[in-house]
Amino acid sequence: MIKHTLKSAAKAAAITSVLAAPAIAGEPVVAQAPAADCGDWCETLTSIGTVYKDSSNPYVQQLKFFGRYQYQVAQINGSDVDGDSFNENFTEHRRARLGAELKFLNTFKLKGNINMVSDGRPGGGDLNWGYQSFDELKLSWDAKKQFDLGGVDKLGVTYGRQKWTLSAEAHESSKSIKTVERSAISNKVYASARGTGVTVNAAKGAWSGAASVYSTTESDDLAGWNDGEMYLINLGYEFANGDELLFDYGYNNVDSNQDDLLDYKWATSIAYYMERGRFEFMANAIYGDNGDQGEDRDGSFYGLVLLPSYWLVEDTLEAVGRYSYSGSSESEGIRTNSRYFRRDHGADVNSGRGDSLHSIYAGVNWYLCGNASKVMLGVEYDNLSTPNGDADATTLWAAYRMYF
Repeated sequence: MIKHTLKSAAKAAAITSVLAAPAIAGEPVVAQAPAADCGDWCETLTSIGTVYKDSSNPYVQQLKFFGRYQYQVAQINGSDVDGDSFNENFTEHRRARLGAELKFLNTFKLKGNINMVSDGRPGGGDLNWGYQSFDELKLSWDAKKQFDLGGVDKLGVTYGRQKWTLSAEAHESSKSIKTVERSAISNKVYASARGTGVTVNAAKGAWSGAASVYSTTESDDLAGWNDGEMYLINLGYEFANGDELLFDYGYNNVDSNQDDLLDYKWATSIAYYMERGRFEFMANAIYGDNGDQGEDRDGSFYGLVLLPSYWLVEDTLEAVGRYSYSGSSESEGIRTNSRYFRRDHGADVNSGRGDSLHSIYAGVNWYLCGNASKVMLGVEYDNLSTPNGDADATTLWAAYRMYF
């Protein structure tokens, strides 16, 4: 019943609100036409999606549409486990999403967005435009505001299809990550998972946290609760100087070879963020257990991510570096990113599986309108140790990211 209601609401909310807005007390926010000199295009880009906003309206407070588009090209050159050289070029429509968000009854928010492209060409597949799946589809309730709770700074509940946030890089949206792709160890524990679940989040002073239960049932929209569950704990602390400490723990109560959302039994992550003037730094340590995945792929895994960045031109040009390491107790317990070390280049890299992976990334980001419009350039070196020998590759990256 809840699944049907949320799916129906996500499809109908935007249309209903647009039609109803003129009849609701309060004045809608209308996007202004740009001035003759085109005005501030950046301000237009970041505000154009809000079509109605009135905090005094008791029924509908805001309706906005949003989307993102991400495109990238890459050239990879390397040597496979047999010592043979390989090279390939790739182009990819990385992400294209459209969505809507409705704030209503002062304490509720309905948010849904859909994936509009599936570009399988780097893996030898096809490029398909149009509806692919829901990215997120969730209903949130602000309990603190509803009951005017004074003992906490934040208390809310969310139900629906939502992001699995384990690892520092997973907490960052793809709109704001500083590298073209997240690190391999982050992607292992994050897995780009979108499970259906319930989350309770709270904050008090310097502390913040969330506890979530997800269904492991796979679906392109809202899933049922037919299989097992995944559990996630997030805990954060902000120091007086603005530095942040973040702890995540995730547990999968089904065998990892029986579901496709996660390929491990449990994992934990601890991360530290700091900012000093133009310099920013993130360190993230990760440890977990693969569970029962069969010979050579079970046992423990672990990793480290170090990510410094520096504003060469404040708010405009940023230099970024990253070192990441993944290791495992078994010979195939970790894996490289699919982009583009183990894509369709004809070389034998043992499907990207091994027991040790070192990666170094260096790049520069040019912010045309903050994260809402930016160009990313980078170079990354990967060295993978496999049971059949070592494989290594250098990837040149160029990407464009935008959202509204």
